[in-house]
Amino acid sequence: MTADVHASRALRGLYMLLGGVCLVLGIIGLVAPVMPGTVFILLAAFFFARSSERVYGVIIDHPRLGPLVEDYQAGLGIPMKAKVTAVFALALSFSFSMTFFVKGLAGRVAMVAIGAAIIWYIVSRPTKKPAS
Repeated sequence: MTADVHASRALRGLYMLLGGVCLVLGIIGLVAPVMPGTVFILLAAFFFARSSERVYGVIIDHPRLGPLVEDYQAGLGIPMKAKVTAVFALALSFSFSMTFFVKGLAGRVAMVAIGAAIIWYIVSRPTKKPAS
């Protein structure tokens, strides 16, 4: 086998792992009130689309998860409730981390910059209009 084949397998394995982690976090987020679920489901679909057609198909065919992914891919956006939950959960978790785990100004500035970039990304995505 060539190096490209090994790299491709390694990348697929990494995508499978990341997809699995995101899927678990997404499912937790769909039931936990302060954890974003939609963002992690979208990330899981992204990773599985590049690593496993079968698992990607399971997500797309799921009655609750599939519409979230399909709406986002079709450019319809992320529901406002999902955006608000994601931003709230991110701000809460980053604040908690900065208060109890991150020591020093440089680490806290880095956390604020990363958090702000993620929040900007979430807010800048199209918002799905409610069904009439």
